[in-house]
Amino acid sequence: EFRRVLFRSPMKLSEHFDSSEFACKCGCGGMDNGAGVNPKLVQVLERMRQYIGNPLVLSCAYRCPAHNAEVGGVSNSQHVFGTAADVQLPEGMTVDELAQVAEKCGADGIGWYTWGVHDDVRGYAARW
Repeated sequence: EFRRVLFRSPMKLSEHFDSSEFACKCGCGGMDNGAGVNPKLVQVLERMRQYIGNPLVLSCAYRCPAHNAEVGGVSNSQHVFGTAADVQLPEGMTVDELAQVAEKCGADGIGWYTWGVHDDVRGYAARW
């Protein structure tokens, strides 16, 4: 019964995203199994999805502190606070194009990587 409460059905967070996409990949159920991420993050990603016109795949969003340490994340990672997501590069787009979309759609922190873009809503501009 405890498991059923902890791992409830995914919750729709926006038109194109549900809580399961934001849940910690370790399966811990933290941050309300993805439903507790910052609503502004969901709004930014929804705007990006609508701007691009194609689905976005989140390789990572919320990370519990233990999982964050396992994957080599910094201790104050925005992922631990539920304010970040890593967006895989959609087919036909460059990393620069995806980063430009993230900026237009309101992301505060943007990181360029070969696999895609880190987006976050930390409250101030950051680029790397």
